[in-house]
Amino acid sequence: MTVLLDKTPLGARVRIARIDWTAMSEAEGRRLREFGLMEGCEVTPLHRGSIFSRDPLALTVGRMKVIIRARQAAAIELEPAA
Repeated sequence: MTVLLDKTPLGARVRIARIDWTAMSEAEGRRLREFGLMEGCEVTPLHRGSIFSRDPLALTVGRMKVIIRARQAAAIELEPAA
């Protein structure tokens, strides 16, 4: 069963299993890689934009907090963190 980052409960620590780089532009992919989002890293979703929207999504990557769009999060498949 595939779990996507945009549907993951807030506060759940997860590991990135796969990223569909074709679902985003080259610039978006480069930006996410610069933030350290790549297969194997652990992330924790912190909060979403507003009560009426799931966009954007704030998450931790290591000690850094990162904000990404919900459609970018929908391209990231997860597995439970150890």
